[in-house]
Amino acid sequence: MKMECIGIFGGTFNPIHNGHLALAQTVLDTLHCTQIRFVPAALPPHKTAPAVTAQHRAAMVKLAIQAHPQYVLDSCELDRQGPSYTIETLHLLRQRFPEQSLCLLIGQDSYQQLPTWHRWQELLEYCHLLVVHRADLASRLVLHAEHTEKFVAIEAFVSQCAAATHGFIGYLPESPPAISSTGIRAVLAHPGQSLTDQLPASVLQYIHQHHLYQSA
Repeated sequence: MKMECIGIFGGTFNPIHNGHLALAQTVLDTLHCTQIRFVPAALPPHKTAPAVTAQHRAAMVKLAIQAHPQYVLDSCELDRQGPSYTIETLHLLRQRFPEQSLCLLIGQDSYQQLPTWHRWQELLEYCHLLVVHRADLASRLVLHAEHTEKFVAIEAFVSQCAAATHGFIGYLPESPPAISSTGIRAVLAHPGQSLTDQLPASVLQYIHQHHLYQSA
């Protein structure tokens, strides 16, 4: 029997933009996921704490995905204290979804930094990893030694996500649109450039309504 696959899309979403949504749709179509869960980080361990609150960032995610029934806002990292460690999130999600395949989306740049993550060697005990290509990176994907036997081509990865709850690594060669949250914040801090092609209209309206990113 084909197993349900749930995509896990974590990040600061500061703010969420059309590149995030395009990537989610690609993963949804490629892996035939039943849902993509957007998980905003409250206190990202590898970044400076965002000036915009987790509550605002989660509210923007909710607005951005409201027209997509297979996209879900998951506030689990907002509901607990301390740094937003991915391994703890996966442990919680595995308890919620013991029979489903969980697939964690991770950018190629983040994958290369994986050994700096808290308890990173345990990730594959809870989920599959789908590494997403970054068009701005000249280097090819270099697998960590612990992962070489778990890596499979994307076609095989799709099959494994339908057959196993965790344990495999795939590589998505399609890059999401080159939209940067950092660039968006810079434009919002010094208005003069349109962002209608980079942000959902509802998110842009929310940002203006709450006067966010005016001094990035």
